[in-house]
Amino acid sequence: MSQIRETGQGKGEIYLDRVLGGVALIALHEAGSLQGHLEGVSERLRVARRARNLGELLRDQIDLLPETRNRFVRDHHVRRGLWSGFVEDLTAVVEKKAA
Repeated sequence: MSQIRETGQGKGEIYLDRVLGGVALIALHEAGSLQGHLEGVSERLRVARRARNLGELLRDQIDLLPETRNRFVRDHHVRRGLWSGFVEDLTAVVEKKAA
C-alpha cells in the first residue's frame, strides 16, 4: 500500500467503513467461490459413483475438466476485479483527503 499518502496529522487516513466494506465483499466472493468448488467436487463424486469401469470413470472425469477450468478462470477474474476495485477505492479516498 505504498500509494497511501500521509495526510493531516502524519497518519494515513482511510475510512474504516470502506475498508471493511471492501474486505466483506471479497470475503463474500471467496465464500461463494468455495461453495462452487464444493459443488464441483460433489458433482465429480456423483459421476464417479455411476461409472461402471475405469475407462468410463476417466472419460467422465475428463469431460468435467473444461467446466472446472472455466469456474476457476471466472473466479480468478472476479477476484482480480474485486481487489483492483478495492485498491482503487482506498487510494481515491486517500488522494481526495490529500487534495
